[in-house]
Amino acid sequence: MTAPRIAPPTYVQQLMHDVDALQPGTVFNPGFIMRGVFRMADDVDVETLRLALADVIARHSALRTVLVSGSEGLRQRVLPPMAARLVVDRLDRGVSLAEYVHDVTMRDYGWEEPPLLWAHVVRHSEGTALILVAHHIVCDAWSMRLLERDVNAAYAARREQRAPLGADVLQYWEIGEDDHSAKVRARIEGALPYWRDRLAGVAGLGLPVETRSPETGPPVVHPFAVPDTLRDAVAKAARRARTTPFTLMLSAFASAVLPDGDNVVPVLTSGRPAVEWQTVGCLLNLLPIRIDDTADEDLAALVGRVDRACREAYAHDTALIHVLRAIPELLTTLLSRDVLPPVFQMIPRMPIPDTVPDAGRLLRHVPDDVVPALPLTTPFLWSMRERDHLDGYVMYDGYVMYDSNLFSAAWMDRSVAAFLDRLAEIAR
Repeated sequence: MTAPRIAPPTYVQQLMHDVDALQPGTVFNPGFIMRGVFRMADDVDVETLRLALADVIARHSALRTVLVSGSEGLRQRVLPPMAARLVVDRLDRGVSLAEYVHDVTMRDYGWEEPPLLWAHVVRHSEGTALILVAHHIVCDAWSMRLLERDVNAAYAARREQRAPLGADVLQYWEIGEDDHSAKVRARIEGALPYWRDRLAGVAGLGLPVETRSPETGPPVVHPFAVPDTLRDAVAKAARRARTTPFTLMLSAFASAVLPDGDNVVPVLTSGRPAVEWQTVGCLLNLLPIRIDDTADEDLAALVGRVDRACREAYAHDTALIHVLRAIPELLTTLLSRDVLPPVFQMIPRMPIPDTVPDAGRLLRHVPDDVVPALPLTTPFLWSMRERDHLDGYVMYDGYVMYDSNLFSAAWMDRSVAAFLDRLAEIAR
């Protein structure tokens, strides 16, 4: 039997370990998961799917990895390829897919016994679906999209009796080794002076909650659309300003939703340079963008400041754990439940082509905002999403995931309306 591989943790794993030490059970709990919901053909061959899932587990070592602590500190322990976890259910009449997804989401998923990927095939009155669940310590939203692609490819290969998928991708443990290299450490040390200067005095900055509550409430997803006319206007305005639609949307968010004055907006990023696009693992990062004086009525000036702040922050992109260690008051800000860190993200189209033809695809993704919400990892997350339209152009929509003990649906309605109005004003 092949011996387990031992490797240093990635900086994200180390951060999660530190957060759990500060707030026990925050990370190392059976509900800290990522999830994907997919529709499938009714004639899916379950045994072929089981083999395809095992191929994916062999391809991505993160799914076979556990974190262990010892005399040398935190380490990744990577196990050899193994069989997949797959259960098949049939819903009783009157039970909806949404109810089943909620039930599956609320189950316990241990992080100590790989594989850390669970598959649930469910047959119901509307067809057949697959719910993939992975523990968040080895998976993020980008990874879930990779798993969707690779399950499609692995199933097609098995069905057509071709060679199974190989492990010819950069592995998560390799990123852990690289994170601790002299080259990366030098880059971190070079970036920290910028963050110490830029984030001085951040304590107390953020989004005041509508209703204070120490208890976490049920998560809610509030979806909204960006009209086509506004999408086109934003694209043209971004070109005129020599910036990006993301910058205009972040400017509108800061101006319309956040309190006047200085603000810090943690921007959620994939945390991946191009060399890591194919890697399954938790690699996401938070870039704390400092936005000065959002009360400025000159929106063009605000856009200019946001553009500069984003360019500088991305130029000094550093794993969040090092920024937190350099600026301890930032951690207090990120953990507040009275004045929240208003996390913002732009979800881009996947930059990796799907190798499976549309006609041969097994899985078709069900959008996250039309199934029951996942347990919250942050009490407020404003997401903009970039999608391909059937006619070939890019479209945008958005959704807010929030703690319903802290905000109401009416507050979200007002905030989304204000955001869209301000975005239209900026685009003009």
